[in-house]
Amino acid sequence: MTSSASNRCRNSFIHLTPEAIEPALAEFRRVLRPGGSLLIGFFTADAVAAFDHAVSAAWYWPADALSTRLRLAGFDVESTCTRHDPGVRAHGALTARLAAASPAEIADR
Repeated sequence: MTSSASNRCRNSFIHLTPEAIEPALAEFRRVLRPGGSLLIGFFTADAVAAFDHAVSAAWYWPADALSTRLRLAGFDVESTCTRHDPGVRAHGALTARLAAASPAEIADR
C-alpha cells in the first residue's frame, strides 16, 4: 500500500475496543507519510466505556485518554474539540500529525 498525506476516521473508530486502538494507530502510522495528518471522530465521556450502538457496540473515550494513545503511537496531537449538545451523545474530534519518521521507518514504507 502506498503512503498517504492524510486520513480520516469518522464513524468506524468508535467501534474499536480499547485493545484494538493500538494496532489501528500503528496501521495509520504505517500508511501515513511523515507529517501526514489524521482526523478521528469519537464519542466522548469521562471514562472509557462501551455502550450499545445501532450497528455494534461502540466506545466512549475521554479526549485526553485518546490523545495519550495517539502520542504513544507517534502522533503529535494538534487539536481537540468536543460538543455536548442536549439530547445527543457528546462528540469529539482530534486532529494529529505523524511525527517525523526515522530513516528505517521511511525505508519500510
